[in-house]
Amino acid sequence: MEIERVRTLRGTNIWADFPVAEIWLDLSGIAEGEIEGLCRRIGSRAGALLPACRLPRLGRGQDRPALELWLARTFARLTLTLGSHLGGSSDGFLRIRPIEPPGLIIVAFAYHQEHVPRACAEAAMALLTAVGADAPFDLPAALAGLGAAAEQARPTPSAAALEGAARARAIPVRHLGSGLLQLGHGARQVRALNTCSERLGVVAQWVTGERGLMADLLASVGIACTETPVTGPHYRVLVAGGRVAATIRWEPPKGAAGPAQVADLPLQPPGLSGDSPVHGVVTDLVHPEVCARAVDAARAMALDIAEIRLVVDDPSRPLEVQGGRVSEVLAGPPLDAYLGLGSAGGGTGRPVADRLLDALFPQGGNGRIPVAAVTGTNGKTTVTRLLAHALTLSGRHVGMTCTDGIYLAGRRIDTDDCAGPKSARLVLLNPHVDAAVLETARGGILREGLAFDACDLAVVTNIGEGDHLGIGGIETVEQLAEVKQTVVRGVAPWGTAVLNAADPLVVPMARHCRGSVLYFARDGRNPVLVRHRRRGGRVAFARAGALILAQGKDEVASIGFDGVPLTRGGRTLFQVENALASAGGMWALGLPWDTIRAALATFGGDTDKSPGRFNVLGLNGATAIFDYGHNPSSLLAMVEALGGFPHRRRIAVYSAAGDRRDIDMIRQGEILGAAFDQVILYEDHYVRGRLPGEIMALFHQGLGAGGRVAEVQAIHGWQNAVEAALWAAQPGDLLLIQADQIDETVAFVCDRLAADQARREMPISQAGAPFEHGAPSGMADPPGTAS
Repeated sequence: MEIERVRTLRGTNIWADFPVAEIWLDLSGIAEGEIEGLCRRIGSRAGALLPACRLPRLGRGQDRPALELWLARTFARLTLTLGSHLGGSSDGFLRIRPIEPPGLIIVAFAYHQEHVPRACAEAAMALLTAVGADAPFDLPAALAGLGAAAEQARPTPSAAALEGAARARAIPVRHLGSGLLQLGHGARQVRALNTCSERLGVVAQWVTGERGLMADLLASVGIACTETPVTGPHYRVLVAGGRVAATIRWEPPKGAAGPAQVADLPLQPPGLSGDSPVHGVVTDLVHPEVCARAVDAARAMALDIAEIRLVVDDPSRPLEVQGGRVSEVLAGPPLDAYLGLGSAGGGTGRPVADRLLDALFPQGGNGRIPVAAVTGTNGKTTVTRLLAHALTLSGRHVGMTCTDGIYLAGRRIDTDDCAGPKSARLVLLNPHVDAAVLETARGGILREGLAFDACDLAVVTNIGEGDHLGIGGIETVEQLAEVKQTVVRGVAPWGTAVLNAADPLVVPMARHCRGSVLYFARDGRNPVLVRHRRRGGRVAFARAGALILAQGKDEVASIGFDGVPLTRGGRTLFQVENALASAGGMWALGLPWDTIRAALATFGGDTDKSPGRFNVLGLNGATAIFDYGHNPSSLLAMVEALGGFPHRRRIAVYSAAGDRRDIDMIRQGEILGAAFDQVILYEDHYVRGRLPGEIMALFHQGLGAGGRVAEVQAIHGWQNAVEAALWAAQPGDLLLIQADQIDETVAFVCDRLAADQARREMPISQAGAPFEHGAPSGMADPPGTAS
């Protein structure tokens, strides 16, 4: 019995729309004859050791799965009860789900502080292990350790207040570490540390420490300054965004000596301690002229947010009539002393933190940029790239993440698979990005949830026969659809979900969308489209060689496929679907029609705009198609598209990563065997735990049922496999090259073609054997078998 992994899902996730912790319990190590006795020992001792924990009832004669579920529920209850000692509740959100292989169970519960779930889970496991072995367990020491973990994770009062106020105003919030908050996204974000933001210039901060210069600046607006900082009772005025947020009367703590410094004073809300230095809240008693002078002082120092310390007898009278003076002006003062003070300036009752947000985000701004998220089994990278292309044409500085990398305004800064939340957060952190298009893969959703709190657009291309099944507890296409549905649940109330009306697993996702829905399908007679149009909804479909966008009865746009090169005149049907999804997304984002038409017209299926997505290249009379597709649904779509290309013979170069299920590899073998005359299978570095030759053997099982394939080769290494295909190709042949590393594969083929062409142009005495009359280098005796 052990904890296999701990995940903290920060964003909207498969469980809920708030942060959830996942604890993966591995109970497979408990012997069959020991599990019931272990459960009974735990049931009798754990409740006595932690009386506040309500353990589930343990019945008699239960089978192993039932006993494992009891252990998981008991572990969950102990974890939540230990968490309740830190200010949480033991009656919150809780889900328990057994997954494959047997003995593995996920426990999911809500959390508030990042490091606490792991600490509570480890303490609960230690308790279970101890009582199960009749060993002692030091509960006070465990609680002390949990308290230390909670204290480490707890944000400062200022950060917590700003975060709460920001979330209430729908401003995105992210903790960057060391108390620094990111409020908003991209070019509209503000990074705040307590009341300091990046808008606080170094010069302004330096000036506040130069008393002589500060006195001159204050004198320029008619305010007198004391010669030294005040040491006795005084008034503190918090100014934010040209307005007074709060005013308090301050009493220095007992025993304080020397000038009062912010770092020395125990700033805290009234009522937390009998020695609190705050004497009283006087915001509503402050004279308007005193407020005006405090605002003038902040402006003189070029500060949006500042604390003005006043030496004045009576704040209800103007400074001038009683000789009042400013003692100090502090840049980025701590917020702690003002927390909980609801009254501000004119007695509006607005929280102080909310007034600070008014200064950071004037005119009701929320720091948001347009965010589009794209998911599905196939087509999501193409749709992501096309949406980013359209937003770029509209004048945006676009950040894009996809399986090919991270792109900032077209500049590629990462070449890995970047379709996860870590890459998305990097884009949303970039201060230049004013629109983000994020490919959102299943793995990232399962690991961390979404990287954003809400998106303006979510596109679900399809589910089909699925992909990556049997990984991460996702065994069926229905479970996969539940994962992809997370993106639809992340749509903001003002946003739109663009859904595939022809996929029965995608259509029901509309019920979980907080915004509006736009459906797309190739066939305008699709029943889902027809019903949606009757209700006045927006749709995209194809008819008579054109892409049609309609709302209700009105067809608002028609774009011929001759103006959408991605679709090759409408012949590449899966690209027609990608174009429909993309056009619907552009419409949902509010892009002008001219921009939509221009984006579709200038985005082709070449390796520059859409690498690895049905790229077509001529090969000395043969035609080669490069595609990244690696699952049954994508292979079926490619085979359908090949029907639009005349040919005399079909050759496929194909492989798959070793973490796919056996049945998925066999199924792809069946499709290949039914659609191609010659198949060249290969294995490379991504066997992922399988034995050498095992992937190709699984494909062979399916190929035999295909009925068409006449020749099969099994070769190690993608370069050798591609060379074998180039050697075999004759004029009029059609090659499908499934490439995991598309850039390298296309470059390799082009280099081979260039070398062959150079040989053709040499004198016969220098050229040697022509390429088409002999095996390429290294392939004279290729490994593998033929049938």
